Amino acid sequence: PGYKIECVGDDIAWMRFDQHGQLRAINPENGFFGVAPGTSMKTNPNAMKTVFKNTIFTNVASTSDGGVFWEGMEDELTDGIEITDWLGKPWKMGESKTPAAHPNSRFCSPADQCPIIDPKWEAAEGVPIDAILFGGRRPHGVPLVYEAMNWEHGVFIGSAMRSEATAAAEHKGKVIMHDPFAMRPFFGYNFGHYLSHWLSMQKHSMR
Repeated sequence: PGYKIECVGDDIAWMRFDQHGQLRAINPENGFFGVAPGTSMKTNPNAMKTVFKNTIFTNVASTSDGGVFWEGMEDELTDGIEITDWLGKPWKMGESKTPAAHPNSRFCSPADQCPIIDPKWEAAEGVPIDAILFGGRRPHGVPLVYEAMNWEHGVFIGSAMRSEATAAAEHKGKVIMHDPFAMRPFFGYNFGHYLSHWLSMQKHSMR
């Protein structure tokens, strides 16, 4: 209650403080590029609503009625529907020993199809950001949500995060590893400089 969450982008946002000290973000991309396996109406209904049209799928399985399929999408199939896996071979749920879709199979959709995209997601001044959540994959061992006491504490928490590896990472399987800011696979430069940049951002805020 009291919170409304809207989307700027699926995995990238460029953020800066404006002249009033308000943190704002823009999306440098025009669409979403997401990992398909595990995505369903239960785990991510907004993503599923986004991919219903104008979407490119790569390395997913296909269904005999012209649809797509991947692990975790549905628990059961409609009678008579046949599946061809990502390698072009027949695949049967509960019988085949190999995955229907590649573990890193993807969907690529226009961002404006997302039902919770912020109305100002393309505005030059950016979308106001009121909170930053660092979210990794930790189903066990830590609280689901907890709040930092201040900016420095938030940077410390982010830098000390651990998370399960994903298909986008260099490691496979549910291995818990150090994952600063839940961004380990995407650091493009020296982490010390990255951390210093996060700490330096506070001086631009007037809030």
